[in-house]
Amino acid sequence: MIGEFERYHGAAIRELIVGSKCPLKIETYDDRGRVNTYRINDSLGVHIKHSSKRLPPWQFTYLGENLSEIERLAERCNSVWLIHVCGQDGAVALSLVEFRSVNPISAETTSFVRVDRDRNTMYRVNGTGGKLSRPKRRGLHDIFDELQGQT
Repeated sequence: MIGEFERYHGAAIRELIVGSKCPLKIETYDDRGRVNTYRINDSLGVHIKHSSKRLPPWQFTYLGENLSEIERLAERCNSVWLIHVCGQDGAVALSLVEFRSVNPISAETTSFVRVDRDRNTMYRVNGTGGKLSRPKRRGLHDIFDELQGQT
């Protein structure tokens, strides 16, 4: 039986493969637990979270072990992206810099990302430390742009 998280993560990985204009080498990069972290072309790290909720807002919680895993990934990759699969609506990617802007390392509470949008609008992203300065478009375009720049 295919697990729920596998369907959502598969959708994100498929979007990476189909949307990229360059060849991709994708490898798992987890050191424990469920596989949700990958390394692409030996230099770009990706961590995938999903929400199966049908309608916005979509909430993604980052526990200490998630944050530690992301930090280890950042030590070994040139850049790190966090992909948030928002039910069947789509996915939105945050760079590690964007993630940290809404979830400061110094936060003493559990980190989270909350993604919301109205019909036919871009995604609004909030976190423990506040709101992302600009809305994000649906999809993994920022990741594709970075991958294209690496070739």
